[in-house]
Amino acid sequence: MHEPPATDWDLIHRWEWFRRIRWRESFRASLHGLGGGLTRAFSDLARQSGSELLLDASCGLGRRAVVISELGHNVLGSDQSGVSVAKSRELARDEGSPATFFQSSWETLPQNVPHHFDGILSSGLEKSTTFDKLGAALVGMFHSLRPGGFLMWTGVGESDPTDTGQRRLADAWEGEPPEKVEWFHREGRLTACLVRQWRRESDFVDERRLYISENNGSNTLETTTIRWPGYWTWTHWKDLVRMAGFTHLETRRLEYYGVDGGPLAVNIAWKAKA
Repeated sequence: MHEPPATDWDLIHRWEWFRRIRWRESFRASLHGLGGGLTRAFSDLARQSGSELLLDASCGLGRRAVVISELGHNVLGSDQSGVSVAKSRELARDEGSPATFFQSSWETLPQNVPHHFDGILSSGLEKSTTFDKLGAALVGMFHSLRPGGFLMWTGVGESDPTDTGQRRLADAWEGEPPEKVEWFHREGRLTACLVRQWRRESDFVDERRLYISENNGSNTLETTTIRWPGYWTWTHWKDLVRMAGFTHLETRRLEYYGVDGGPLAVNIAWKAKA
């Protein structure tokens, strides 16, 4: 396997925020979809388990945390990107949301959390690129949970074949041109576009993002690369979750929860009660 690229998430979130007029009015609908999606699954489990304090540990620009707070939960959001946290706070303020945010990577959560949590949602955990990073992330989130707490994420489930991740990756990128303009946007004197280029290997895709901007006649090119892995299996989850300290791991298939109205499969790891 080739060495995973280092991704500049500050760059990605900064340009996504630049386009917020495109998604600001519709982000709730896109998260909920027809069936409520991962947000509904996390909210329902939190309510069923009597959770009082929640963490969205992959908060991005804060959209999901805002929605979770609107469902009646006390929720914080964290992200390794300082731009992400700053813009999440701005979004929450503009939306009148009580959700709060702090900066932290998954592995450093125990040193950075202001509280321990009853439930943690990590919608990006399956995008970890190496065993060391995934293991450290699971350890960090385990030590940020209260006894009896849970961690939820999506990915290959208990009954899935070992090549499921690779097949899902192939399906997601099937028919995608190797290069395309993803968006073009203008705000005031600043004009920018995103060009995506990608290269697919047997078990991962490297997506290169090129942000091309023009401001008062000055042109800028900024680039970064995201690796989308397809190599994680249920055995990996099971072994790494156990080594992190969790006592139980399960996959739940939730009918009609998918954003398309179909089923949604989520993985849940539980920390032992005191």
